[in-house]
Amino acid sequence: MSEPGNSDKIIFYKDGRVWGRLLTSDEDIMGIKCRSGTWVWFHINGLISSCEPAHDILIDGLPCRAETRVHFHENGRLMKCYLPENNIVNGVPVRYDTFLQFHENGMLSACRLDKEVIIQGIKCTEGSWVAFYDNGTLKRCVIAEDILKNGVLLRAGTWACFHRNRVLENYKLVEDTVIQGANYRAGDILLFNETGWLTERARSPSALQI
Repeated sequence: MSEPGNSDKIIFYKDGRVWGRLLTSDEDIMGIKCRSGTWVWFHINGLISSCEPAHDILIDGLPCRAETRVHFHENGRLMKCYLPENNIVNGVPVRYDTFLQFHENGMLSACRLDKEVIIQGIKCTEGSWVAFYDNGTLKRCVIAEDILKNGVLLRAGTWACFHRNRVLENYKLVEDTVIQGANYRAGDILLFNETGWLTERARSPSALQI
């Protein structure tokens, strides 16, 4: 496929289908008023891949900010955008000053929190990133409040990752502790299977020196 240059207006896939097009004026493309002077990109199936809206616009029921790039999955669903203001998305308070992402089924994939919030029993830290599986369950977050999860004390200010069934998946210890009858050191990264059983440990440098 050709590469964009100053004189290019249209870029094609090898089979001749349009991959990207530089707009010389605002143009309505698949229901979106796209901004003049920006590139519109297309998936190989012909559906729009990304563009910059000329005005704030509702896409999949979500307000997307003008003059920022909006991305789409190959099935036409919204993949990534910026909000014009803080908003509640899938029940989650989201900040407008950075992007948020979605799965192909429309469920929220990742965002930055506008407020401290409890998600599926886990209090997550304001201003931090959170991620979700496509079924809506929490995938990872920064813990805002100490909590005991699957026999492990998760400390405020630390990252924790979870399986789809909400069982702890991995966590980096901030203190020496005993888990499932074994001693572990601060800095150890612990991996758990979906039943909650500890399956692997990445030793901290201090532990390796002993």
